[in-house]
Amino acid sequence: MRVYQRGKRWGIDFSYNGKRVRRLVADTKREALLKLGMIVERIKAEETNGIPASAPRSFDEFAKEYLDFLKAEMTPENYQRESYKVNTLVKSFRDSTLDGITTIQIEQFKLSRRKKVKPASVNREIALLKRMFSRAKDWGYTDKNPASKVKLFKEPPGRIRYLTIEERRLLLEECEGMLFAIVLTALETGMRKGELQRLTWDVVDFDRRNIKVLMSKNNESRILPISDLLVPVLQKLYIARRGAYVFSKPDGSPYGNWRKAFETAKQKAGIKDFRFHDLRHTFASYLVMAGVDIRTVQVLMGHKTIRMTMRYSHLSQAHLLDAVNKVGTNLAQFETTQFDNPLSDVKSTTGT
Repeated sequence: MRVYQRGKRWGIDFSYNGKRVRRLVADTKREALLKLGMIVERIKAEETNGIPASAPRSFDEFAKEYLDFLKAEMTPENYQRESYKVNTLVKSFRDSTLDGITTIQIEQFKLSRRKKVKPASVNREIALLKRMFSRAKDWGYTDKNPASKVKLFKEPPGRIRYLTIEERRLLLEECEGMLFAIVLTALETGMRKGELQRLTWDVVDFDRRNIKVLMSKNNESRILPISDLLVPVLQKLYIARRGAYVFSKPDGSPYGNWRKAFETAKQKAGIKDFRFHDLRHTFASYLVMAGVDIRTVQVLMGHKTIRMTMRYSHLSQAHLLDAVNKVGTNLAQFETTQFDNPLSDVKSTTGT
């Protein structure tokens, strides 16, 4: 019973009832050991209860194990979001075994859910189901993934709402104290709400003027520069710090939620159709409109794929067109009068 490495992947190798099980299951040794341990514990528990380890696995039982696995791998915020989707799937597939679930059954689930929620929500659930079956295969519970052939719904382009320069000014004018620091940090770094809530002073480097964002949505880290505008604000917070968290309450604990304060400031500023997450869109939009290349924007935003960042690319073209038109407007009165006959031939100015 062991784990082994092949290339960049890690596998598990063990024998049970005279049958050798050997397969690649993870990207890290830690994850492979975790999976091997879970399989061993499952076999022991089932033998103790008199249940053959080879008995068909119900989706409900597997979902509980999958959630235990996620809890050890994810941040509390991401785990809560993922567990909600898992429980949605359990409601529809709890009476089925993993081997008993068919592609047709999943297609029916997809169509049924579409009547209740948006295509994007259904797609996230189907994508999760695909990942769950992939794990089930890795853990030796099944040999198939009936969700792999299910096509996702086409989704409309993602909503992008960003603040105009004037809206930004009005919003910041209505933000006071800690809320001002939170909103400005979001605008100047593009950090997600959860990342702001978990931000601690040990990852803020004033000498190098950067912030190392840990445990982001993709469970990866990225380095964000601290802008000239943000430096003095964070320095004042640091001098008056009340604990490990950058944005903390008087007792030193992190702010769990600032939704009400943000909504109040937004209403006073007269800003409509705007969410806190749109501060992140504002950060990305300003970068693109300033001419920053898409690849750099991807890195700063922490997007796993360039496709996610390409949502902002149209802003670059629109901004360039607007800039060209502004230049043209200043000369329009004079220059357009020189174009009074569009059908005339091009004439040489040198003479013949």
